[in-house]
Amino acid sequence: MNKQTLTQDLKAFVGGAAFINQTQLARYLRRSRGFVPDLVYGLDYLQTGKEKKYFIPDIAERLMDARNIGG
Repeated sequence: MNKQTLTQDLKAFVGGAAFINQTQLARYLRRSRGFVPDLVYGLDYLQTGKEKKYFIPDIAERLMDARNIGG
C-alpha cells in the first residue's frame, strides 16, 4: 500500500472528507482510542468544539512512516 492509496481509503472511510478525528482514526485502525494520541503527536489540526480534526494526507504520511520503521 502506498500513501496515495491509504489517503483515498481514509477519505472513503470518513465519507469523502479531507479531515479525520481521533475516534474515527482509532476505528479505522481497529485500535483503542488510547493508541491514537502518540500517532498524531505534533501534527497540525483544526479544533472544532471538543474534537481535533487532522488532515488525512498528514495521517497517511505518519502511518507510512510508522510502517517503514516497524511501528
